[in-house]
Amino acid sequence: MAIPVHSGSRSRQLFALISASVPVLIFAQVLLAGLSLYYDSSLIDVHKALGMFLVLPIGALVFMALLLSALRTNLLRAMILLGLYGLQLALMSIGRETGSGFLQALHVPNAFIMGAFSDFAARQARRHT
Repeated sequence: MAIPVHSGSRSRQLFALISASVPVLIFAQVLLAGLSLYYDSSLIDVHKALGMFLVLPIGALVFMALLLSALRTNLLRAMILLGLYGLQLALMSIGRETGSGFLQALHVPNAFIMGAFSDFAARQARRHT
């Protein structure tokens, strides 16, 4: 006998799955950055492409938390993650445009902050499934 799964439960499970993918993708970003420095400089293009792709799962988390009341408790964490993502892009872009190596260098520690925070957010999302 199949037990029906409440749609709110499925939404929470999907949210938790997407949340869990973000720290993995950020780890891949950091790995690609290192590989592009120490192994093959052409991997920087893959690093950039994956960085742009990250907006999809992060945006999906914000969208789902806004749209579904069952996920509303995750909204602040999703918004903070989106803000850290925006900061990540801004640090690199503004740093490059202004020639500020300092701003570009802050891109690295922000990646670690994003990774740690996304792991925390994923654990919180999983706790509430």
